[in-house]
Amino acid sequence: MMFLFYPLFNVLSIALSVMAITMLIPLLLLFGDTDVQALMFIESALLTLASAGLFKLLGRRHRGRLIQRQLFLVTAGSWIVTPLYGMIPFLMMKHPLSLADAFFECVSGFTTTGATVMSGLDKVPHDILLYRSILQWFGGIGIIAVAIAALPSLKTGGMKLFRTESSDWSEKATPRAHHMMSGLLIAYMVLSVLCCLCYWLAGMDVFNAVNHAMTTISTGGYSTSDASFAQFDSNLLHWIAIIFMLAGCLPFMMFVQAWHGRSLRMFKDIQIAGLLGIVIGTTVVLVPDVNWTGDMDLADAITLAAFNVTSIVSTTGFASSDYSLWGNTTHVAFFFLTFIGGCSGSTAGGVKIFRCQLFFIQLKKQLIKSIHPNSVIATKYGNRMVTEDIMQSCIAYLFLLMTSLIIVTFLLSMTGLDLVTSLTGAATAFMNVGPGLGEIIGPAGNFAPLTDTAKWLLSIAMILGRLEFIAIIILFTRTFWRG
Repeated sequence: MMFLFYPLFNVLSIALSVMAITMLIPLLLLFGDTDVQALMFIESALLTLASAGLFKLLGRRHRGRLIQRQLFLVTAGSWIVTPLYGMIPFLMMKHPLSLADAFFECVSGFTTTGATVMSGLDKVPHDILLYRSILQWFGGIGIIAVAIAALPSLKTGGMKLFRTESSDWSEKATPRAHHMMSGLLIAYMVLSVLCCLCYWLAGMDVFNAVNHAMTTISTGGYSTSDASFAQFDSNLLHWIAIIFMLAGCLPFMMFVQAWHGRSLRMFKDIQIAGLLGIVIGTTVVLVPDVNWTGDMDLADAITLAAFNVTSIVSTTGFASSDYSLWGNTTHVAFFFLTFIGGCSGSTAGGVKIFRCQLFFIQLKKQLIKSIHPNSVIATKYGNRMVTEDIMQSCIAYLFLLMTSLIIVTFLLSMTGLDLVTSLTGAATAFMNVGPGLGEIIGPAGNFAPLTDTAKWLLSIAMILGRLEFIAIIILFTRTFWRG
């Protein structure tokens, strides 16, 4: 049985080595005029690096390709264990967080959810703010890797539809996978640098530009102020954020293909057309409501509506105003937008555009078969054939999502939370969005007032939602451990 864990130990040794380097990056602030808790980050890095060495020693016996059960363990185990080390600086900083708060904050960063238990961010030391942003940036590239390389191979939630040669973790496909990941990393870094430059040229100071670029491209939403993006009174900055939030929730393989001269193909992708249609359509619907309740001119209303719609659909979670004051239509729209998410192979969370489209395709097929029961209809998604097992996995994903949402909402209500907070808190955690609705966890609040029990529940929900349920839940079945 122990052989199942050897690949996980190897992956953890790599992940924790990267984490140790991450913990040292805030030391760069020493070159400025900022006070840095240097000893805290160095001790955290050394402890994490020592653990990486131990895991490397434990996994030295692994040879050959991964079997399916090992792939499940690697995917789930790495996303559960890594935050346990990532939260160490939050436990050691000048005003330390509690264990529940530290784990919540770190999981929210890694999963690019953006929900926070930290208040008074304007007075939080810059090294901690930078560390939070770095967590989201590294979490974003990790999510892309999982979405492209692991989830299609695990055949979870319909991701098999996007399986490529690089989704095969065999030795034969390894060179191809390395080539693909290097291309994705370059695209991710280039977009991050471009976003940072645009923010800086549009008026942000260097520190804010760096932090917000990392949390925009990763569609994470951590900010340097309790006011989130409302701290910047500039429509230009908001539109720059809209463009790069949309870039973050597009399939990153499209950017790699565009680099190789196939730029027009990305505009023909059915997912991208669906994403842009939802963002533009919802913005048009909400502009009159924003204009009326906000008492502002049309240009500001369009900017605010477009920014906040994009922020929710892309699961970034930035807030440029308290949209809970915009009226009931906005409340309903934003609640359902929470579930949509971005494209497959992006940093965005949510159900994903392709699943929403597949459900409509299946509904159309079912209506036709109701009239012509003997007809044989091929199900196609763009130019790809959709097999029965792909549709079954999508249905299984939807069932797990709804069941988990009901259970966690019920459990949160038992901690004393009202229906709106419980329901939207569970939804925003599973979909990795960030803010919910209501006075406590709405765009003007945060998750600090919640009990430790609620925070642990939501931390688990964030990991479950990010790995699309099956990759975690299957570990608790007898079939998995019996082989």
